[in-house]
Amino acid sequence: MLEKHGYEIKVLNTINFKKSMHYNPFAYLRSEKDILKLVQTIMANTKGEGEKSTEDFWCKAERLYYTALIGYLYYEAPEEEQNFESLLAFIDASEVREEDENFKNAVDYMFDALEKEKPNHFAVKQYRKYKLAAGVIELRRTLHHNFSEKCFA
Repeated sequence: MLEKHGYEIKVLNTINFKKSMHYNPFAYLRSEKDILKLVQTIMANTKGEGEKSTEDFWCKAERLYYTALIGYLYYEAPEEEQNFESLLAFIDASEVREEDENFKNAVDYMFDALEKEKPNHFAVKQYRKYKLAAGVIELRRTLHHNFSEKCFA
């Protein structure tokens, strides 16, 4: 219907980029405010059905993580690497080992190196907040597990 009225229809497919219009929002980033807007847009448009917006604490950790990664790409990556493909590569490299709380993945090492060089970097600040939030989430999970075992055993 829209095409009949002269509109050109484009599709941004976040599942299969080969079927997408190849839009790169990273090309339009000009400031930290733009990074925050992009993260908000990604989160708003990738929610699964039935998810509750009341899960605010979990969303904050996710938001901080995306902001840190996109901030790193924006400030540190060459222009040709500022895209969703690089963002997904970072996410894929974010291995977590629950049995080893001291384990560091490639992204942790990347941010450690950046922090040594630029401790006040926007992305480093976001990553520190994310790691703090992730620690609190793990603590809450442990407390909930221990409480459930003791009270409902």
